[in-house]
Amino acid sequence: MYTILKPIIRLALFFYNKNIHIHFDKRTGCNEPKIIASNHPNSFFDAIIIAVFYPRPIYFLARGDAFKKPFISKLLKALHLIPIYRISEGRNNLVKNNATFKHCIELLKQGETILIFSEGICVNEWKLRSLKKGTARLALMALQEGIYKIEIQPTTINYSSFNVVPKNIQVHFNEAFKANGILYSKETDFYSQFNIKLKKGIEKKLITNKNHPDLQEITSYKNKTLQKLLLSLPAFIGWFTQKWFYNSIKKWVSKKTNDTVFYDSVLFGMLLLTYPIFITLCTILFGIVFDYKIGLIVLFSIPVSGYCYKWYRSI
Repeated sequence: MYTILKPIIRLALFFYNKNIHIHFDKRTGCNEPKIIASNHPNSFFDAIIIAVFYPRPIYFLARGDAFKKPFISKLLKALHLIPIYRISEGRNNLVKNNATFKHCIELLKQGETILIFSEGICVNEWKLRSLKKGTARLALMALQEGIYKIEIQPTTINYSSFNVVPKNIQVHFNEAFKANGILYSKETDFYSQFNIKLKKGIEKKLITNKNHPDLQEITSYKNKTLQKLLLSLPAFIGWFTQKWFYNSIKKWVSKKTNDTVFYDSVLFGMLLLTYPIFITLCTILFGIVFDYKIGLIVLFSIPVSGYCYKWYRSI
């Protein structure tokens, strides 16, 4: 399921966002067992962005309360999510984290990549919060299990907005460091030195001002007037035929999430699920009312005009 959804979601992201800039540190490879440690400003949308553009499969640590229902639990695990429990989810659940860390160690022994949001909490803001010790703990456990090649890759995600669509996004997979390069006499020393290195790595590319020019103009457009002129007709068609659909989904999501940190993630997820259904229904309807040729035209014109409208707004 992970492999099937990845290209579909990647395509959907280009409809949903203005520009997505991905930068990989040239000195860091993808072949060693690795922990990707990232900031966490935008709920599970952060995990989607990182997973889609990272060249190898990724396993994620996700809040444990999402795994309560058996069917949902199986679905999430099929998508490479691994439950991690916090005190806020009940002290009795903390013992389950032993199995989680054991599973992570087994994955790292197989050379896999694990994503952790090291702040331990998501807040829609342009700054890095204090790092928890979970990432450092997993790295130390890996070393104690003989996984000496493990790398830690500080990763930075920057958004131009958390509630505006389309938006600009930057993802920086920064220079990795080796966990076995940290000298320590006790665990607390390791955690402290580890988090200092990790914080510096994440903050290296962190933008702390939403109005920063690098976020507002990730990609410069030439001949804007000409492009807008060429796009005006298909963009208008996209706006006329689909703006109402987008607004209805947006209104529903805003009500359900109460404009919390989950808003952007749920909005993207709902559009990912419903937009193909919307296109299919329109295609069938026009095919029945007119003929299959008109239906095929509608099948292609809806997403194309929708993309043109997004592009028109991006220029």
